[in-house]
Amino acid sequence: MTVLLSFCVFSLVLIIETVSSQQFYDKSECTSISQVPGSNYICKPVKYPCQTFIVYRTRNEINSLLAISTLFKSNYSQLLTLNYLNQSVSDVLPLGREIIIPINCSCAAERFSQAIFKYNSSNSNPLYNIACGVFEGLLKAQTLADMNQNYDGNSTNDVELTVPIRCACPDRSDIRKGVNYLVTYPIVERDETRLIASKFGIAEDALFAANNLEPFSTIFPQTTLLIPTTEIPAINLEVTRPVQASPGPKISIPLKDTPRKKMRRKSYIVIGLIAAISLLILVCAFGLFIHIRRVCYPLSFQPLSARSSQMSSFSPDFLDGMAKLKHSLLNFSLEELQLATGDFCDASAVGSSVYHGRIGGSHLAIERMESEDAANLVVDILTKINHLNIVRLEGFCYETARPYLVFEFAANGCLRDYLSDKKLAGELIWKHRMQIAFDVAVGIHYIHHCTNPAYVHRNISSRSVLITTDGRAKITGFKWAKSLIDCEDKNNLSVTVGHKGYLAPEYIDHGLSSPKVDIFALGVVLLELISNKEAVMDTCYLKDSVEFLSDGVIEGSSGCLEKLKEFIDPSLDGNYPLGDALCLTLLAKGCVEKDPNHRPNMNDVLKALSRIV
Repeated sequence: MTVLLSFCVFSLVLIIETVSSQQFYDKSECTSISQVPGSNYICKPVKYPCQTFIVYRTRNEINSLLAISTLFKSNYSQLLTLNYLNQSVSDVLPLGREIIIPINCSCAAERFSQAIFKYNSSNSNPLYNIACGVFEGLLKAQTLADMNQNYDGNSTNDVELTVPIRCACPDRSDIRKGVNYLVTYPIVERDETRLIASKFGIAEDALFAANNLEPFSTIFPQTTLLIPTTEIPAINLEVTRPVQASPGPKISIPLKDTPRKKMRRKSYIVIGLIAAISLLILVCAFGLFIHIRRVCYPLSFQPLSARSSQMSSFSPDFLDGMAKLKHSLLNFSLEELQLATGDFCDASAVGSSVYHGRIGGSHLAIERMESEDAANLVVDILTKINHLNIVRLEGFCYETARPYLVFEFAANGCLRDYLSDKKLAGELIWKHRMQIAFDVAVGIHYIHHCTNPAYVHRNISSRSVLITTDGRAKITGFKWAKSLIDCEDKNNLSVTVGHKGYLAPEYIDHGLSSPKVDIFALGVVLLELISNKEAVMDTCYLKDSVEFLSDGVIEGSSGCLEKLKEFIDPSLDGNYPLGDALCLTLLAKGCVEKDPNHRPNMNDVLKALSRIV
């Protein structure tokens, strides 16, 4: 009896383990508010966290490997290797191109396994758009809502969301079968289990077992499957989804109408007439509404927040420009800005003509511009672009001769102040400095290559780089920016603007603006990150401090490496890879070459940085 009981218990344990090794497929819609089995994958009794992978497809707004690596905070070089790509960071991938992304999967509260990412949402973007659109159904909208319960969807400011991507680690039974990875795969239209299995070179039965699916089960778009693989996954891109064939010509055989068919046809006609009349009434009502709005509220500008600000008198040209903006701006009154900053008191000042204010619970940076023309230039640029590494413009105030522009607030201030604060600089480890360097380079690359028109910033410095609470960098100071078209006009030489120590020789001597001017200034910023020295030191320039790396001296020169160690910020206390530090210093030295033709372009800079970061 005891032996039999023991056998039964042992058998039950095996059965439970076999069943528990299978995650459940959730076929409910991504936007569904109900959480059913499979909405989140359950933690199994294995070691967490584990490294696994997800699949992501290029979209209209995220169509390059650089954009994908930025979204998932992934190593760019690693993505190149994993996906067998060899391309420039500016290259656009075909829409729908499937990309393998490595992630770290952890167990949340010993319940659900997930990989946590951060995403900055703006313009009151609904959570279902983020979960089912941006992240392609890699999580449910309800899961995103549960993780971000303070998100009300009505804020006009950027909100950092916590995004828990669905993932799973193999359990003991999986490992016994040779499964080392469970890849999270988002399903799209016309996907079939047979084709998905072929893509990853696995048996279809293994796919069914991993997701607790019966053979011939139906799968749905914007849901996920777990793909069990033995090795690091690779996608066979030659396996394509079937194209729905156009129906061929068919012979029409007339059928005799029955009374029931006649009645059904009459019902369809009545329903169609009712629908047409309803649509006509709706169109007329909408037209009447637009007419009344134009008559009663000419040229009104509705702010996005429930404030009492009224529109000042603007020129028709300004209003026409506002109509072309990529995103809306708030019109702040001078009284609001005075209340937010304590009447622009010294305590609220965070820089030259820049103040820290708080309006409606949001922290903002308020800058007083030199002129209306300067303000209009910044508005024109920043409202037509939207990038993680470019400061976001929130609003304006044109009630004075010198207008005010209102920006998102970076709690850690500018990079120069961050480096000058001994306490903060001590926390700025090598990894964080490299992330800042990469962020600044990505931002400059964006305005040089990805905007229309392209711009030369002409004001890059450690004071025009802002540091957020999570240590990311954003470029600001666009008041001297110039379109590349104007820069290429030889008859339109620039008046020299910018900060001493960051100005390229050809710009100082001849007023020539080009993208190479920004690259020169970036090189100085990189040297500041490496050494924590200022761009101008007494009568010396920081760019001249790396002459010890002149050609021919580096190879086999221990004295050169010793000088490099002396140049590097001592607060790092030697905690950095010497090889990476040498490569970064050489890159910075190349950026500050006297001849602009000898400097790299931003594509080259990003390639070099992606190998270091």
